[in-house]
Amino acid sequence: MDFIKINKVSKTEEVIAYLEQQIVSRNLKPGEKLPVEEALAESMGVGRGTVRESLRVLIHLGLIERKNNGTYVTEGSAMPEFQIEPFIYRDLIEVMEVRRVVEPALAELATTRGDKELISRMEEELINMKQRVEDIDSFIEHDYIFHNLISQAAGNTLFRTFLSSFDGLMSKNQELVLKKRFKYIMPKSLKYHELIYQAISRGNSKDAYKQMQEHIEDVESEFKIIAENEQGGVA
Repeated sequence: MDFIKINKVSKTEEVIAYLEQQIVSRNLKPGEKLPVEEALAESMGVGRGTVRESLRVLIHLGLIERKNNGTYVTEGSAMPEFQIEPFIYRDLIEVMEVRRVVEPALAELATTRGDKELISRMEEELINMKQRVEDIDSFIEHDYIFHNLISQAAGNTLFRTFLSSFDGLMSKNQELVLKKRFKYIMPKSLKYHELIYQAISRGNSKDAYKQMQEHIEDVESEFKIIAENEQGGVA
Protein backbone atom coordinates (compact mmCIF):
# COMPACT_ATOMS: atom_id res chain seq x y z
CA MET A 1 0.00 0.00 0.00
CA ASP A 2 1.02 3.64 -0.45
CA PHE A 3 1.67 5.77 2.63
CA ILE A 4 0.58 9.40 2.90
CA LYS A 5 2.90 12.34 3.38
CA ILE A 6 2.83 13.60 6.97
CA ASN A 7 2.46 17.30 7.83
CA LYS A 8 5.29 18.71 9.92
CA VAL A 9 2.99 19.62 12.85
CA SER A 10 3.48 17.03 15.64
CA LYS A 11 5.08 14.62 13.23
CA THR A 12 5.55 11.71 15.62
CA GLU A 13 1.98 11.94 16.91
CA GLU A 14 0.59 12.14 13.38
CA VAL A 15 2.59 9.12 12.25
CA ILE A 16 1.34 7.16 15.27
CA ALA A 17 -2.27 8.21 14.67
CA TYR A 18 -2.09 7.47 10.95
CA LEU A 19 -0.52 4.01 11.27
CA GLU A 20 -2.85 3.12 14.11
CA GLN A 21 -5.87 4.05 12.02
CA GLN A 22 -4.56 1.98 9.11
CA ILE A 23 -4.27 -1.02 11.45
CA VAL A 24 -7.67 -0.57 13.06
CA SER A 25 -9.35 -0.12 9.67
CA ARG A 26 -7.49 -3.19 8.31
CA ASN A 27 -5.76 -1.28 5.56
CA LEU A 28 -2.73 -2.80 7.28
CA LYS A 29 -3.79 -6.36 8.04
CA PRO A 30 -2.86 -8.56 11.02
CA GLY A 31 0.42 -10.32 10.25
CA GLU A 32 1.36 -7.89 7.46
CA LYS A 33 5.00 -6.82 7.37
CA LEU A 34 5.73 -3.09 7.45
CA PRO A 35 8.38 -1.53 5.22
CA VAL A 36 11.79 -0.91 6.80
CA GLU A 37 12.21 2.37 8.70
CA GLU A 38 14.09 4.10 5.87
CA ALA A 39 11.37 3.24 3.35
CA LEU A 40 8.57 4.31 5.71
CA ALA A 41 10.33 7.60 6.45
CA GLU A 42 10.80 8.37 2.76
CA SER A 43 7.24 7.36 1.86
CA MET A 44 5.69 9.49 4.61
CA GLY A 45 8.02 12.47 4.21
CA VAL A 46 9.42 12.39 7.76
CA GLY A 47 12.75 11.59 9.39
CA ARG A 48 13.86 8.08 10.29
CA GLY A 49 13.98 9.09 13.97
CA THR A 50 10.31 10.10 13.83
CA VAL A 51 9.38 6.72 12.35
CA ARG A 52 11.52 4.84 14.89
CA GLU A 53 9.88 6.64 17.84
CA SER A 54 6.40 6.12 16.39
CA LEU A 55 7.02 2.39 15.96
CA ARG A 56 8.21 2.16 19.58
CA VAL A 57 4.89 3.60 20.74
CA LEU A 58 2.88 1.25 18.52
CA ILE A 59 4.85 -1.71 19.86
CA HIS A 60 4.07 -0.53 23.41
CA LEU A 61 0.38 -0.35 22.47
CA GLY A 62 0.55 -3.91 21.17
CA LEU A 63 -0.42 -2.99 17.62
CA ILE A 64 2.84 -4.06 16.00
CA GLU A 65 5.68 -6.38 16.96
CA ARG A 66 9.24 -7.07 15.91
CA LYS A 67 10.10 -10.61 14.84
CA ASN A 68 12.38 -12.33 12.31
CA ASN A 69 14.30 -9.08 11.73
CA GLY A 70 11.13 -7.31 10.63
CA THR A 71 8.17 -5.30 11.97
CA TYR A 72 4.71 -6.83 11.65
CA VAL A 73 1.14 -5.88 12.49
CA THR A 74 0.22 -7.91 15.56
CA GLU A 75 -2.16 -10.79 14.89
CA GLY A 76 -5.61 -9.84 16.21
CA SER A 77 -4.67 -6.15 16.63
CA ALA A 78 -7.37 -4.95 14.24
CA MET A 79 -10.96 -5.32 15.33
CA PRO A 80 -12.87 -8.22 13.74
CA GLU A 81 -16.15 -7.37 12.06
CA PHE A 82 -17.66 -6.26 15.35
CA GLN A 83 -17.57 -9.67 17.00
CA ILE A 84 -16.72 -8.00 20.30
CA GLU A 85 -16.71 -9.91 23.55
CA PRO A 86 -18.53 -8.55 26.61
CA PHE A 87 -15.33 -7.46 28.35
CA ILE A 88 -14.42 -5.38 25.30
CA TYR A 89 -17.78 -3.66 25.53
CA ARG A 90 -17.00 -2.81 29.13
CA ASP A 91 -13.63 -1.41 28.01
CA LEU A 92 -15.36 0.71 25.39
CA ILE A 93 -17.88 2.00 27.91
CA GLU A 94 -14.94 3.14 30.02
CA VAL A 95 -13.51 4.82 26.91
CA MET A 96 -16.79 6.71 26.54
CA GLU A 97 -16.53 7.85 30.16
CA VAL A 98 -13.00 9.13 29.54
CA ARG A 99 -14.07 10.86 26.31
CA ARG A 100 -16.94 12.57 28.13
CA VAL A 101 -14.47 14.06 30.63
CA VAL A 102 -11.47 14.78 28.41
CA GLU A 103 -12.71 15.81 24.95
CA PRO A 104 -14.78 18.84 26.02
CA ALA A 105 -11.70 20.13 27.85
CA LEU A 106 -9.57 19.59 24.74
CA ALA A 107 -12.09 21.51 22.61
CA GLU A 108 -12.06 24.32 25.16
CA LEU A 109 -8.24 24.52 25.12
CA ALA A 110 -8.19 24.39 21.32
CA THR A 111 -10.09 27.69 21.13
CA THR A 112 -7.13 29.58 22.64
CA ARG A 113 -4.18 27.43 21.59
CA GLY A 114 -5.10 26.16 18.13
CA ASP A 115 -3.12 27.82 15.34
CA LYS A 116 -4.63 28.82 12.01
CA GLU A 117 -3.20 25.81 10.19
CA LEU A 118 -4.76 23.27 12.54
CA ILE A 119 -8.11 25.06 12.54
CA SER A 120 -8.02 25.22 8.74
CA ARG A 121 -7.36 21.48 8.65
CA MET A 122 -10.36 20.92 10.94
CA GLU A 123 -12.49 22.72 8.38
CA GLU A 124 -11.05 20.52 5.62
CA GLU A 125 -11.92 17.36 7.55
CA LEU A 126 -15.43 18.68 8.22
CA ILE A 127 -15.87 19.25 4.47
CA ASN A 128 -14.52 15.76 3.81
CA MET A 129 -17.08 14.29 6.21
CA LYS A 130 -19.91 16.15 4.48
CA GLN A 131 -18.77 14.85 1.10
CA ARG A 132 -18.57 11.24 2.26
CA VAL A 133 -21.92 10.58 3.86
CA GLU A 134 -22.40 7.65 1.47
CA ASP A 135 -19.03 6.12 2.32
CA ILE A 136 -19.02 4.94 5.92
CA ASP A 137 -15.34 3.95 6.08
CA SER A 138 -14.18 7.27 4.64
CA PHE A 139 -16.55 9.21 6.91
CA ILE A 140 -15.12 7.37 9.94
CA GLU A 141 -11.55 8.12 8.87
CA HIS A 142 -12.19 11.86 8.59
CA ASP A 143 -14.17 11.88 11.84
CA TYR A 144 -11.14 10.34 13.55
CA ILE A 145 -8.76 12.91 12.02
CA PHE A 146 -11.07 15.80 13.05
CA HIS A 147 -10.95 14.73 16.71
CA ASN A 148 -7.21 14.12 16.49
CA LEU A 149 -6.68 17.68 15.21
CA ILE A 150 -8.61 19.08 18.20
CA SER A 151 -6.34 17.10 20.50
CA GLN A 152 -3.29 18.55 18.75
CA ALA A 153 -4.72 22.07 18.83
CA ALA A 154 -5.23 21.82 22.61
CA GLY A 155 -1.45 21.87 22.93
CA ASN A 156 -1.27 19.75 26.08
CA THR A 157 1.37 17.03 25.75
CA LEU A 158 0.22 15.23 28.91
CA PHE A 159 -3.31 14.90 27.52
CA ARG A 160 -1.88 13.64 24.22
CA THR A 161 0.32 11.06 25.95
CA PHE A 162 -2.58 9.92 28.12
CA LEU A 163 -4.94 9.53 25.17
CA SER A 164 -2.36 7.71 23.04
CA SER A 165 -2.19 4.94 25.64
CA PHE A 166 -5.64 3.70 24.60
CA ASP A 167 -6.04 5.31 21.20
CA GLY A 168 -6.77 1.94 19.62
CA LEU A 169 -9.81 1.49 21.84
CA MET A 170 -10.96 5.02 21.04
CA SER A 171 -10.73 4.23 17.33
CA LYS A 172 -12.74 1.04 17.85
CA ASN A 173 -15.33 3.00 19.81
CA GLN A 174 -15.80 5.53 17.01
CA GLU A 175 -15.89 2.85 14.32
CA LEU A 176 -18.33 0.61 16.18
CA VAL A 177 -20.85 3.36 16.91
CA LEU A 178 -20.73 4.85 13.42
CA LYS A 179 -20.99 1.53 11.59
CA LYS A 180 -23.72 0.09 13.77
CA ARG A 181 -25.82 3.27 14.05
CA PHE A 182 -24.69 5.22 10.98
CA LYS A 183 -28.06 6.32 9.63
CA TYR A 184 -29.09 7.55 13.09
CA ILE A 185 -25.88 9.16 14.24
CA MET A 186 -24.38 10.55 11.00
CA PRO A 187 -26.70 13.60 10.67
CA LYS A 188 -26.26 14.44 14.36
CA SER A 189 -22.52 13.90 14.12
CA LEU A 190 -22.23 16.34 11.22
CA LYS A 191 -24.27 18.92 13.13
CA TYR A 192 -22.09 18.66 16.23
CA HIS A 193 -18.84 18.71 14.27
CA GLU A 194 -20.01 21.87 12.50
CA LEU A 195 -20.90 23.54 15.82
CA ILE A 196 -17.64 22.43 17.43
CA TYR A 197 -15.60 23.76 14.52
CA GLN A 198 -17.45 27.08 14.54
CA ALA A 199 -16.92 27.52 18.27
CA ILE A 200 -13.20 26.76 18.01
CA SER A 201 -12.67 28.99 14.98
CA ARG A 202 -14.45 31.86 16.77
CA GLY A 203 -12.46 31.29 19.97
CA ASN A 204 -15.64 30.66 21.99
CA SER A 205 -14.30 28.32 24.67
CA LYS A 206 -17.57 27.86 26.58
CA ASP A 207 -19.50 26.93 23.46
CA ALA A 208 -16.72 24.60 22.27
CA TYR A 209 -16.86 22.79 25.60
CA LYS A 210 -20.66 22.61 25.53
CA GLN A 211 -20.96 21.35 21.95
CA MET A 212 -18.27 18.71 22.42
CA GLN A 213 -19.87 17.56 25.67
CA GLU A 214 -23.26 17.18 23.99
CA HIS A 215 -21.67 15.38 21.04
CA ILE A 216 -19.91 12.82 23.25
CA GLU A 217 -23.02 12.32 25.36
CA ASP A 218 -24.99 11.62 22.18
CA VAL A 219 -22.35 9.11 20.99
CA GLU A 220 -22.41 7.49 24.42
CA SER A 221 -26.19 7.07 24.30
CA GLU A 222 -25.91 5.43 20.86
CA PHE A 223 -23.16 3.13 22.10
CA LYS A 224 -25.29 2.00 25.03
CA ILE A 225 -28.09 1.10 22.61
CA ILE A 226 -25.63 -1.11 20.71
CA ALA A 227 -24.33 -2.72 23.89
CA GLU A 228 -27.80 -3.47 25.20
CA ASN A 229 -28.99 -4.87 21.87
CA GLU A 230 -25.99 -7.12 21.30
CA GLN A 231 -24.99 -8.12 24.79
CA GLY A 232 -28.31 -8.13 26.57
CA GLY A 233 -27.13 -5.29 28.78
CA VAL A 234 -23.67 -4.59 30.16
CA ALA A 235 -22.84 -4.85 33.85
